[in-house]
Order: sequence, then structure tokens, then C-alpha cells
Amino acid sequence: MSKKKEDLNCEKENDLSEEIKAEENVEKTQKNSKKDKKKSVIKYIIYSLIVLVITCVVLWISLTQPISSDDSTKVYEKIPYFIQNMNYSYLALFFGMVLLGFLINAFIMFLYAKMYAKHYKYHQALAIQANDYFYSSITPGAYGGEIAKVFVFKQQGIEISNAASMMVMNFIVYQTSLITIGLISLIFRFDVIMSIPAFPIEIIIDGKPLPDIPFYIFIILGFLLNVLTILLLLLMSSSRKLHNFVINYLINFLGKIKLVKHPEQKKEELAKQVENYRIELRRLRSNLPFAIVLFVITFIGSIVGATYPFFAGLTLNGFAGMDNVNYVQKFFDCIFFSNFHQMVTGLVPIPGTAGISEYVFDRLFGPSGNYFSEAFYSIGGANLLVVFWRLITFYLPFLLCGIVSATYKSRGIRQSDRLVPILNRTNTMTISFETIDERKLSLEEQLKQKQDKKDLKEKKKEEKNTNSIDKEE
Repeated sequence: MSKKKEDLNCEKENDLSEEIKAEENVEKTQKNSKKDKKKSVIKYIIYSLIVLVITCVVLWISLTQPISSDDSTKVYEKIPYFIQNMNYSYLALFFGMVLLGFLINAFIMFLYAKMYAKHYKYHQALAIQANDYFYSSITPGAYGGEIAKVFVFKQQGIEISNAASMMVMNFIVYQTSLITIGLISLIFRFDVIMSIPAFPIEIIIDGKPLPDIPFYIFIILGFLLNVLTILLLLLMSSSRKLHNFVINYLINFLGKIKLVKHPEQKKEELAKQVENYRIELRRLRSNLPFAIVLFVITFIGSIVGATYPFFAGLTLNGFAGMDNVNYVQKFFDCIFFSNFHQMVTGLVPIPGTAGISEYVFDRLFGPSGNYFSEAFYSIGGANLLVVFWRLITFYLPFLLCGIVSATYKSRGIRQSDRLVPILNRTNTMTISFETIDERKLSLEEQLKQKQDKKDLKEKKKEEKNTNSIDKEE
């Protein structure tokens, strides 16, 4: 009896110790989550301050400059003139195009979501797009937008594995459309690229000034970066030989010459990333009509977003005083110029591309780009255009989407849990890495269901043919 009591006491003690450990683990996770939330809040504040400070500096520089070398009038003094002479019909059209671009991007998310949730609503996709825009704007390289999408999709009842699939597919389709527009831009307007003045480098070493950097180098570099990113991943996803060569030989070589740190870890990450693309490429290929529709809509959305400077210029009468204006040519030039703008700003990981976006815009659409009339430039139009374009296409949507992000509620989520955790680039990749097996199974199930439907149709067709032959006999 004493041994039994001792055993029972030992079991109770073990149970109690396990309960205490479980409680301690819960407390630790709660403390860690609180720390993560605090870190996220601090990062939000820092990134927002970066955008705010750079914005103030850009506004100060743009608005306090004299309108020309011959006229000392400050640019901000011309604001009443531009407001008085503004074309409000084009202003309404400009707002309409910005809204259309937002709605198209939300519709793309809606189409992806309908693959996994039949009862998904378009207003939910609008919330996804608002969160994406806000978090992309306040994080370097816009990496926060992807996390926000996955986070909100989860709130809306879509599994994380399915949300990860959507993000990878969206990246493939978006990059493909971006490269297509970039290629067309380079082919048709390469002469314009070569004529844009170089970036001035006002640095003197040993009494000799450093040469200016040609603007076209940044455009071509941005384009090649986009091409190599998607092309290498697609080729590695399609070719096992290239996959093995890059992972086993190239990464080892780069590790030996100290260009890649922790080569084994890098090889594992790259292998997982390639597997991600292999899974989602198979998904897109298995539903080719759907993939084509997505590409066309994404392409149209990119074109709409690229026309904003054209409508901003029309609103401020940017073409006034220009003889025989070919508005169709200007429209397409704007698309090409905006694409060059995206290529260059994509190289600089600043939250909201604040500062660099305005500078590159001025190089393309300012006097050096010779896009608008000389009369417009002579009265400080280029500086006000930058501020006006950025206000309508970035700061106003940023404010509105921030309000949506802060107040959006789905599936009873608490107020304290609405903040999307800002994670680093490695952690954003782990979402898709951790769901590879689950997504692979779901893809195999989809392909099996598709094959079963095809077999059933063929079987019914054979039975129908057999019945018709029997009737004839």
C-alpha cells in the first residue's frame, strides 16, 4: 500500500510539475508576444518618422526654390496661381484613375481568394489592398505589404498556406507583367533614356572631380535585377540540372570567396524558395486560362498606375504653350517614363521610396526630361508637379489606407491584435517555407480532382457513344 501511495504521489508531483512548466511556457510566450508587439510599434514609429522627415525635407526644397535663374519668386508663391488655373475636369479624371488602379489591384486579390474561398466578397479584397498599400509604404523594400496580406487573409478565414500560395503566384504574375512593360519601354524609348542628363557627382579627389553617373545605368540595372530575379527562379523551378548546379556549385563557390555568408543555410533557403515557385507554377499551368486572365488584369493595372503623371500634368496645364501636342504620344511616353521610374526607385529600399521617388520623378518629368512645355517649367511647374503628383498618388492614399488598417475588423479580432507584426525579410519567407508540404498536398488534390472530372467526362462520352450505337443497331 505504501508503494502505491508513493507512486501516486510521484505521479501527482509529475503532473503538477508539467502543469507548472506549461504555465511557465504560456507566460513566456505571452511575454515574447508583448515584446514583439512593442518592437513592431517602435518600428512603425521609426519608419513613419523616416517618411515624415524626408517628406518635409523634399517639400522644403521643392517649394522654397526660385522658379528660374532669372526670377527670384519662390515656388510656393505660385501655388495660388496654379490652384486658380487648375483644370478641375482633369483633376476629377486624375482622382478617378488613382481609384481605378486601387480597385483593379483589389480585384486581382479577389480573384486569387476565390480559388480557395467560394463565398469571398470583393469588399474583403478592398481591405486586403488597403492594408497592403499602407504597410508597403512604411517598410523598406515594401516587404510589410506581403505580411499584411497574409495576416488579413487569415483574419478573413483563409488558411495561411493558401494565402502563401496567393502571394507566390501574385509575385510570379506581377513580375512577368513588369518585365513585359519594361522590355517594351526599353525597345521603344531607349533614345530618350540616353538623352536624360546624368546624376551629378560633386566630389573632388586629388583636385579632380569624379565623373557624373549616367542615368541609363540605373534604369538598365533595375530592369536586369527584375529579369534575373524571376528568370533564375523560373529556370531553376523548371530545370533540375540548373537547380542542382546553382545550389551545389555556385553557392559553394560564392561561399569560398566570402561573397555569401553561411552557404549551407543559404542553399537550404534557396532550395525551399525554388520549391515554392515550382509548386505555384504547376498550379498556374494547370489552370492556364485563369493565369492568362490574371496576367492581363495585372498588366492593365500596371498601365493605369503608370499614367498618373500624365493626368497630373493635364490638371496643372503642363502642356500649355506647347505647339502641336501629340497627346497620344505623351500618354505612351508617360507609361514608359513611369516604368523607368519604378526600375530606379526599386533599387533603393527606403520606406515609401520617400525622397528618391521625387528626385527620379523630377529627372524624368522635369526640365531635363523635356516632357512638359517650357512655359510650364519657367513658372516653377516642375516643382509643384512633383508635390501634387506625390500628394494624390501616395500621401492621400497612405492616410486613407492607414485609417482602414487601424480600424478594419474581421472575424471578431480584438482591437489590440489588429496591428500587423512587421517582420524582417527572412521571416516573410518563412511563411511560405513552413507551408510547402501543406501546399504541395493541396495542389496534388486539386490536380487529382481535375483529372477525376476529366476521366468522368470521357467515361460519360464513351457511354453516350455506346448508347447511340446500340440504338442504331
